[in-house]
Amino acid sequence: MKKVLAIILALALTVGCVVFLASCGNKTNEPETTAAETEAAPVEETSEDVSAPAEESTEAPAEETTEETTVEETTEETTEAKKAPEGKEEILKVYNDAVNNAINAKAGYNKTRVTNIQSLDGGAVLKIGIVQETVNNFLGVGTKNYTNNKGKADYMSKASLSASDVSSATCTEKDGKYTIELTVNNGSSTSGGSEYAPINRTGIYVGTGDKSEFDYKSAPNIYYALNNTDGASVESVKVDTSNVKVKAVVDAETGNLENLVVSFNFAANLSNVKYTIAKVSTATGRADTTVTFKDFKY
Repeated sequence: MKKVLAIILALALTVGCVVFLASCGNKTNEPETTAAETEAAPVEETSEDVSAPAEESTEAPAEETTEETTVEETTEETTEAKKAPEGKEEILKVYNDAVNNAINAKAGYNKTRVTNIQSLDGGAVLKIGIVQETVNNFLGVGTKNYTNNKGKADYMSKASLSASDVSSATCTEKDGKYTIELTVNNGSSTSGGSEYAPINRTGIYVGTGDKSEFDYKSAPNIYYALNNTDGASVESVKVDTSNVKVKAVVDAETGNLENLVVSFNFAANLSNVKYTIAKVSTATGRADTTVTFKDFKY
């Protein structure tokens, strides 16, 4: 009996040890597997989160800054280049310089002058055919065309208008061109030497003596012409100019004159005019003239 109990007790102890050892083995393996899985997963997630935002925040701001700076600089340069002269003195300086530059550079151009007679009263003198023809040629009645070849300066005078010579002056800018418009004061001249004629300073062709190419015939011009014609004479002459308008187009960058139009009215009053046997105490004439310079070549 004692042997049987000893055997049963020994078997029970053996089974208990086996169970204990088996349970300890299971508890040791489970934490190792869990720790390995826990360490591996976070490394991959952290790597993806850090790299993605770094690429997005690098290039975009640099492009925006460059575009804004370029637009601002271009706008400022364009505005400054297109600023037109203001006030009479500034506008007249641009105008005078443009006309004088065309002369100094001996630019080529075409000139057209159109003169229309409004009225002409010379009594018996103007009834003589040769007198009528001479007067019309001298005043340039009708349309006259002149070509100034490049390298010459034949059909234009230097401009020297001052603020006191004009009643208004405007200048507008468009497409790199200045358009200048002037209203020049009325003027007069006499054969006795008294002269206030701002039109002489606009750049149209003027001078002394007898030249049919002159665009404006002052009192001294008419006096000289008549008294140096065979069989003709005049005692005194007075010429008045009015409604003088000037329009010029100037290249804003170079200052070169590209187009010029000067229009005006004039009235001549002559006393004691004689041609051979015909004589009148007073002769008058009224006309309007437009002079156009164009096709400039520098």
